[in-house]
Amino acid sequence: MSVWFGLIEIIILIRSRFALISGGHSTFFGLLNTFVHIIMYSYYLLAALGPQIQKYLWWKKYLTSLQMIQFVAIMVHAFQLLFIDCNYPRAFVWWIGMHAVMFFFLFKEFYNEQYSRPRRQKLEAASKEPSSNGVSQHNGDVKRNSYSKQSDYYVNGDGISRPDLVQRTVSATAN
Repeated sequence: MSVWFGLIEIIILIRSRFALISGGHSTFFGLLNTFVHIIMYSYYLLAALGPQIQKYLWWKKYLTSLQMIQFVAIMVHAFQLLFIDCNYPRAFVWWIGMHAVMFFFLFKEFYNEQYSRPRRQKLEAASKEPSSNGVSQHNGDVKRNSYSKQSDYYVNGDGISRPDLVQRTVSATAN
């Protein structure tokens, strides 16, 4: 549902910006957001290159901070038009500004969860909390529901029921 809402929202915003209110004020947050996304997707690219590169990705915390700074800048830029009359539609001021407020608080919550709690508390909480299947998961433990990899889980029941495609459990020695 949220994907469709986002897609529809983008189509409406692009259409309205180019047809009704094209100009400098409308492009600020788009350009700023594009710049931040370039940095963000560069981080994801480097993270996907594997463990030999991942050890150099110490700046994830600062990427989240940059995103929060972006939202503050967008809020200030949008809401300044509530005090300055420049014939810009108030509906777009509120739409853009409230999006920035919403995303700021979402990212602030993420930041607090990930980076503000002391590391020891995070480790203690992780060791006490069981995973969704009741088995505590630790870093590097890929075993879930007694299957060591996704390909060990096969369809059975209403669909395909051939014996060679039935679930098979992993032996205790395969870790």
